[in-house]
Amino acid sequence: MLLKSNLIHSLGMKTIKLFLCFFINIAIYISCSTINKKDVFYLSSGIEKIKIFPATERDSAKIDAIDSAGKKFSEKCRREHLTCIDDTGIMTLHAEFPNGIYNFRVVLFNHFNAPRNGTAGENRIRVTIGTQNNLEKVEVLKYTDKDTKKAIENVFKLKELNIWKSAKIYGIPVKEQFEISIFIEAKK
Repeated sequence: MLLKSNLIHSLGMKTIKLFLCFFINIAIYISCSTINKKDVFYLSSGIEKIKIFPATERDSAKIDAIDSAGKKFSEKCRREHLTCIDDTGIMTLHAEFPNGIYNFRVVLFNHFNAPRNGTAGENRIRVTIGTQNNLEKVEVLKYTDKDTKKAIENVFKLKELNIWKSAKIYGIPVKEQFEISIFIEAKK
């Protein structure tokens, strides 16, 4: 009788263990199969093709005049063996996003809603920061599908991404352009 009881108890424990293993495997499978929007896309590691340029011909002429005067003064210093500081290289300030470009990427990543059936590949965007501390223009240069293009256009309309400080050359506000990519991964 005792042997029968131990056998039944042993079989019951094996059944419970088997059931638990089965249940845990199912739970792991379901959790791994669930698609989180953050799992289907990622951003390029940084911004690329950065370009700064004056907004108007008048601003361009002012910058050229200041630059030319600085070069003449620098030449005079060299000719006359004077000790002078050439600070022309530090007179350009890039456009700024609060807490830096890293924060811009974080805000973009957190607000971008990748479409459920987005096509895998690179989506390339050119951003222009205007002279009025604004996101002046967003161009989708390359996109994987129409839904992803629409999602990109929508995310850049958010006020959270339109809080830039304009770039400046010699204190004159200028435009700055850069490109960034959003990559959509194939869902597994």
